[in-house]
Amino acid sequence: MEFLKNLHFGFGRRLPVIQQSQAAECGLACVAMVVNYYKYNIDMISLRRRFSTSMKGATLADVMRVAGSLGMAGRALRLEIEELDKLRRPCILHWNLNHFVVLKKVKKNAIVIHDPASGVRVVSMKEVSSCFTGVALELLPSASFKPAVEKQSLSMFRLIGSVTGISAALTQILMLSVALEVFGVITPFYMQWVMDQVLVSDDRDLLTLLSVGFIFVFLFQNLITALRSWVMTWFSSLLNVQWTTNVCSHLLGLPLSFFESRHVGDIISRFGSVSTIQETLTTRFISSVLDGIMAIVTLGVLFTYNRMLTAVVVLQFLLYAAIRWIAYRPFRNANEDHIITAAKAQSILLESVRGAKTLKLNNRQDIRVSSYANALVETTNKNIVVQRLSIGFSTIHGIIASIGRIALVWLAALQVLDGNFSAGMLIGFMSFADQFISRGSGLVDAWIDFRMLRLHGERLADIVLTEQEKDGRHEAESPGTVSSQPPTITLDNVSFRYAETEPMILDGCSFEIGSGESVALIGPSGQGKTTLAKLLLGLLQPVSGRILIDGVDIQDVGLYQYRERIGCVMQDDILFAGSIADNICFFSQEADQERIEQAAKIAQIHDDIMKMPMTYQSLVGDMGSSLSGGQNQRVLLARALYRNPSILVLDEASSHLDVEREMRINDAIRNMAITRIIIAHRPETIRSARRIVMLSDGKAQPVNPETLAPF
Repeated sequence: MEFLKNLHFGFGRRLPVIQQSQAAECGLACVAMVVNYYKYNIDMISLRRRFSTSMKGATLADVMRVAGSLGMAGRALRLEIEELDKLRRPCILHWNLNHFVVLKKVKKNAIVIHDPASGVRVVSMKEVSSCFTGVALELLPSASFKPAVEKQSLSMFRLIGSVTGISAALTQILMLSVALEVFGVITPFYMQWVMDQVLVSDDRDLLTLLSVGFIFVFLFQNLITALRSWVMTWFSSLLNVQWTTNVCSHLLGLPLSFFESRHVGDIISRFGSVSTIQETLTTRFISSVLDGIMAIVTLGVLFTYNRMLTAVVVLQFLLYAAIRWIAYRPFRNANEDHIITAAKAQSILLESVRGAKTLKLNNRQDIRVSSYANALVETTNKNIVVQRLSIGFSTIHGIIASIGRIALVWLAALQVLDGNFSAGMLIGFMSFADQFISRGSGLVDAWIDFRMLRLHGERLADIVLTEQEKDGRHEAESPGTVSSQPPTITLDNVSFRYAETEPMILDGCSFEIGSGESVALIGPSGQGKTTLAKLLLGLLQPVSGRILIDGVDIQDVGLYQYRERIGCVMQDDILFAGSIADNICFFSQEADQERIEQAAKIAQIHDDIMKMPMTYQSLVGDMGSSLSGGQNQRVLLARALYRNPSILVLDEASSHLDVEREMRINDAIRNMAITRIIIAHRPETIRSARRIVMLSDGKAQPVNPETLAPF
């Protein structure tokens, strides 16, 4: 009965559990929990849109700024553990020097916290002494605070997107289901008529007629059941393919910042919510509608038998509904905790598989296994909580159902003894009572399942309701903006930072790259060279200023059209599973073998490929694992050149190459009609450019090659 402690009847305020989606938004999630406690109902999607977060985390001052924008007055305190009970709760605690949690309750030997990373936790004072940094933030409504509702509405149609064929499939399933329900209503009368009509009158012909008739009834019932199952399978497959494809298309259309701020396991877990929602919708939607209708029909039939007995049946149903309602919130919280911890374990496993080489080189396999085991244990513990609640609920329901049925049979038998019921009517009534309980329970279960779907809907909404990158792919092409000629690129007073809480990486940066010019961007590490490359590629958007191509803002050109002109090799570029030829043409369905080989020759990888047993059909392995570092870089360069770009961006693209091979590549590219932007540290690479620009303190300054010093 532990879950009864979580029952909330609506009196007073309740501190919600809001868990973070992004790796470094614990402060934002803590603010969300506190403001929701004070009736400012806001979700993380809305909060994230209003306040950008940094992957480097947030300071206490940043958390106070966000809370202040929502009308909360903050008071930062430094205190000892013994003084925790004096804080106005809920309040925010600084935890483990890199995390924020919400303090809900202080007990004698422990505290209760809402952790954005792991949900509700009871923490012993011993653990508090090692985790609590001594800094707390009290948040209370200020004079300007006003309760409000600022949440994204979760429409199932928005989550599903454009799917065809649903109406026809649902209509067929509905018609077949109605036919099955009709047969279901008729079936109980067989035993009643046999007992009351056949056995009493010893009418063998009537027995034969009833038996033959109900054989056909059961035959048609099973045939329709098989047909409905087939239609539902078809409908489920149709919905699954289209919906999953829609979500995948939307996911891959999201800006780069979405992927950089989340763990891959969490993204995959959210993507997997599609299957859970789809399965519930396809298997439960029609049946729940019919359960509601048939529950009313069978209830009406029961009333024709006996009103007092019907009231007992209804009471049994209401007890079941009450138990399900009481158990809903604990079930939801437990399921959410389990899903999130499972996603974290999956992230650790995926990261470990990707980093297997690094783990072996540093002899850290055991540590990584321990981390995964701990995450798996936590996931298992969360699942045990779910199972414990399920067992408790099933036990209570089983007891009530058994006692209710015994009481019902007892009362119905008394009606037979009093002459109000025949034996056949007792059997018929019990059959209809079972149908009503089954239908009514199914309707309650479906209602709970649909409410539980909001949990998966909220997780899926993090993908579906996030605004896609505006790449202009479906917009009318601007005349004169697409050209195969090398363009002039202009940075006009460009400023950029990753979050409002961070300093400017680029601050009023301006320079021009002429048509066909080769420019090297240099500077000490951390000065924004790779960030500038991402801005030039349209992966990031400037906070202020513009990036122009032939005098037109790249946003007006359209990022899709603009990127069609670009070939690039970034520091963290990867190859995909497939052949070398597939990777050079990037799996184009109209691959040109001659262009593939030409690009490979310019990238100085052709000779290496021809020495391989399967030449261009040789497999690259997972992320290029079968190739050396230098071969990997040259295949990536060949992929960039295969596009016949008019702009080539190279970010440390030759760091694994020997000087002689790099010089040959530079000589080949130098003769191409192409605007080239090089980011490098090696002097040989830098001197291959015609002009050198140094990034320092967010500004761009020209550099004389003669005065070039190593970095």
